[in-house]
Amino acid sequence: MAKGYLIAQVTVANREAYARYSEAAGELLKTYGAKVIVRPESAIVKEGNPKARTVIFEFDTFERAKAFWDSPEYDMAKKLRAGAADGDFILIEGVE
Repeated sequence: MAKGYLIAQVTVANREAYARYSEAAGELLKTYGAKVIVRPESAIVKEGNPKARTVIFEFDTFERAKAFWDSPEYDMAKKLRAGAADGDFILIEGVE
């Protein structure tokens, strides 16, 4: 089975509120077995206008990534992010 990835690009507007989201989402990401596979601080933008921070999470399977995103627990965490950050989120399947 191919791995699954969540690509998140975020610009934080309210650090305190975003920290609450980050804590809730971080615990849930661990529960679903996700791991960070890039160092966001090392990004060098060569072209375009991405958000301030890009993070890529790897899941054992694409189905596991979708299960995380669609879970009621993550739905609650997303509500903590509302108004705290502007973000783009992509679920994508890896190649075997």
